[in-house]
Amino acid sequence: MSSPRLRLFLLAATTSVALLGCTGNGLSAGPVFLDNVGRIPGVGGSTAAVIVNGVHANLSSLDGLQLGESAKGNRLLVIGDSILAGSASRYGGALCSALVPLGWRVALEAEPGQLIGFGRTVLQKRLVEGWDAAVVFLGTNYGGDAERYQNDLEKIVSSLAPRPTLLLTATLFRPIMQDVNQVIRVVAAKNSHVSVLDWSSTSIQPGLLHKDKIHPTDSGRQVLVTSIAAAAGDAPSGKGACLASLFTDDSLVTDVMPTTSASGAAQLPDTSVVSSTSSTVSASPTTTISRTTTTVVAG
Repeated sequence: MSSPRLRLFLLAATTSVALLGCTGNGLSAGPVFLDNVGRIPGVGGSTAAVIVNGVHANLSSLDGLQLGESAKGNRLLVIGDSILAGSASRYGGALCSALVPLGWRVALEAEPGQLIGFGRTVLQKRLVEGWDAAVVFLGTNYGGDAERYQNDLEKIVSSLAPRPTLLLTATLFRPIMQDVNQVIRVVAAKNSHVSVLDWSSTSIQPGLLHKDKIHPTDSGRQVLVTSIAAAAGDAPSGKGACLASLFTDDSLVTDVMPTTSASGAAQLPDTSVVSSTSSTVSASPTTTISRTTTTVVAG
């Protein structure tokens, strides 16, 4: 059974992200179940996909439980580098737009260029505030020392225990990044409160990354935050909100962040509603999600 808040997130509509459920022949085949995530309400078919500004992609698969299944409350701390910083409130707020309707009170602490140690810095400052769940996406800026990376990641995960924690795998823009993702899975396997969202496999789909093969396009960012929302699920109780960030220094890497207007507001791209006349859309109506999007310059 779909929950009211997750259904609300999926059905809101202003700009377009269409969820599709299709079998091999393109026909609707009943409800969609993401691996270990659960039913995506209102979507037919055997696989879950999204269309953002004409770009088709599958959502990221989840290895483990949704955060909302074991969280004790709705306060969610999200930690990341430039990949997530582009979805912060100062760049249009795509992550909050995805998570707040599900009842999460979200604080996003993400800065470009940060290594895994940034996660420990954030926790030293904010862990005492009392969080119920966490998302950590730190691995893109890998120093090449797998032992050190694992040591820092284990300390982050240990600090967050027993809170349900979601780790995201990194894009494979160079072979050594496989070491990062192997460490992430090893750490997750040793900690029952940790789940893994496979952004690594999702991000290789056409149209989701810029030419640097690291930073998401606008469409990629929407696929990312929608995948995180599906992995978070509904917060167990309370009303959602976008909380203030303490870490907002974007000076380490300046050419990969979303463009902004003179007033500092994120520039929004042209939007187009994907209709059922598209050749890849099933005969049944699609579900459209509201997404507020931002334009990204190639890194």
